[in-house]
Amino acid sequence: MPKRLPQAAGALPERRVGVSSTPATAEDADETWRAWEVTRRLSPRGAVRVMKRDAYGRLDENSYPSTHLVGPVAPLTPWCLNLADDAGLFWLLCFDFDGKDKHGVDPDLMELAHDECDALSGVLAELSIEHVVCQSSGTGGRHIWVALTAGISADEVAVLGRAARANYRTLDHGMLHNARTGAARPPLSPHRDGSASSVLRGRIDVLLAPSTTAGMVADLARVLDVRKPAVRSAESVPSGPVDARHSAHRPLGASGTAHMATIGGGSNPSWTGFMCLLAAAHASWQYADVQHAAKTAPGMEHYRSKNTGRGGRRTRSVAEAAERLGRQWEKAQQYAAIQRPLPQAGRTPADLTELEGIVRAVDAVLSSFQAAPGRWDTSEAAQSQRSILAAVAYLSLQTGKRVVAASIRDLALMTGLGRTTAATALTALAGQDLLARISTSDGGNAAEWRLTPEFSTASGTVRSQPLHNPRPPTELFNTRADQVATLEQLLTDQRHDLFTRAGLGHLAGKVYALLRHSPALTVDSAARLLGVSTRHTITVLSRLRHYKLIIRHPDGWARSKRDLRDHAARLIGVTGLLRDRANRYRNEREVWAWWLAEVNQMNSAPTRRTRRPHVSSRTLQFVDDLPGERQWPRYPRAADGRGDHREARYWASNGMLEPGSLWYSSAA
Repeated sequence: MPKRLPQAAGALPERRVGVSSTPATAEDADETWRAWEVTRRLSPRGAVRVMKRDAYGRLDENSYPSTHLVGPVAPLTPWCLNLADDAGLFWLLCFDFDGKDKHGVDPDLMELAHDECDALSGVLAELSIEHVVCQSSGTGGRHIWVALTAGISADEVAVLGRAARANYRTLDHGMLHNARTGAARPPLSPHRDGSASSVLRGRIDVLLAPSTTAGMVADLARVLDVRKPAVRSAESVPSGPVDARHSAHRPLGASGTAHMATIGGGSNPSWTGFMCLLAAAHASWQYADVQHAAKTAPGMEHYRSKNTGRGGRRTRSVAEAAERLGRQWEKAQQYAAIQRPLPQAGRTPADLTELEGIVRAVDAVLSSFQAAPGRWDTSEAAQSQRSILAAVAYLSLQTGKRVVAASIRDLALMTGLGRTTAATALTALAGQDLLARISTSDGGNAAEWRLTPEFSTASGTVRSQPLHNPRPPTELFNTRADQVATLEQLLTDQRHDLFTRAGLGHLAGKVYALLRHSPALTVDSAARLLGVSTRHTITVLSRLRHYKLIIRHPDGWARSKRDLRDHAARLIGVTGLLRDRANRYRNEREVWAWWLAEVNQMNSAPTRRTRRPHVSSRTLQFVDDLPGERQWPRYPRAADGRGDHREARYWASNGMLEPGSLWYSSAA
């Protein structure tokens, strides 16, 4: 069919950048017509979804409520293309890598999106799958398009979508799970901000004459499933060859050492760089150690060079490299704080039915957070309960156990709450039958908790899967990985020194977290979501505005583009509060274990007590006599002979119980 201008081109309004993508000149109209011709040949349906202007003629919302027939006349507003036909069979695959939140572009996420797009493109090339890489708009997002020779069922595509999401954190895989409404803007099509989708690699011809079969799609799903990172970062494998000659200047775990030595950052330098930082955070490195490693470590190439967006890399400026490394180090410390209380994380259950029950329960929890927000946002106490429930769900997924031992202090540190608030929330959740207390705390052992299997579901409800017929392992593990990523983001978003009670409070952190997923919040909408009065909400927003964490928006308040939480924490004087709290809780545990050892010694018969190697030794237990047991000095006593707990805390807080201290030396 020869090219011609759209019939309505003569009556088009003047083009306004950022408001409309309607062509205003013959050249622009010709590009739109070319894009429409591609859409007509690709569309598996007889109509596409198009945007609709508001009363002022603007295109502010990223939605496509109207339909437009696939005919000779191009739409006057941007459109999106369905991936499946009316029968629910997919004829197109689109992998959408989005590096922005709804309130704006995140530079870290955008560069990660570029690296992950390149990584998936490399996998497709390995499997000889013809594809086209597009820059979706002027903001820099990426689309990878694959055309199929025959329709593929929605279940097969959903398996592929879950496997891809398990590998790539910035992938929006929702369209691959919805055969009815799953759609994306096709190559060359206009965007509402005035830009258009442009081809970076590949040719449109490979989409118009497809060669990818259902078998090749199944192979892709299998390869992605094999290569996906482990749920537990400490068990992840490098994304490329490793330089065996490189060694870290300070000890790291086996996984961290491999990531540090990954040549050129592997196939995904952004992910590899963050894994290096996460391993360093787990190993208790200081920022100076990280800066030193970033200069030469092969796996930290991401902090020396950046993705150009077209498959190459260029050197970063010194200021840019330092700023990015600092931001990522703060984020790695937040993730390490959440993952630290998991000594047996990543254990795969022998019985997949158990894991199926965990995944089903966590899915119900996450669905409740989204579908019934009023259930959790009626008060500040309810929001604390929501955070604690998310933490227990995260522990269940990470450990692979339906019943998890979770101490009050560990849950408090994971959520940024105080231990008394965490204890109150646990009691309330147990009273509402949202958590089941399996056993109480006993001595040095924490209480055990279990997510209720049919969370927020009436008894007798028909299950989506029979109890003893779990989903296939591949799909089950990929769903688990997706849930872990969701909960990690949920827990780390509001966990900061600034949002403790001594800072701006937990509600301020909740508002800050909400603005990640909402472009803006008004006072009324924020009050409704927080479950507090309008007056209280104004106070919370005022505090955030005072420290420039939020800015004015036409629809209320939005996040500022710069993350100023650390700066605000320094101004208030709460920097390091969570770290100090963690140290205090560790000392409290140590004193408690010390006192239990003392009580055990006192209640033992003299003939059964641990012998001391010398009469001057003050230790209660010895490694030689009790392998694996901790050594303790005699518990301090007051003048009346009772235990002096204040003196014991002084010993613990000043490191006098650690190996190498004075009493250890004298005992040796």
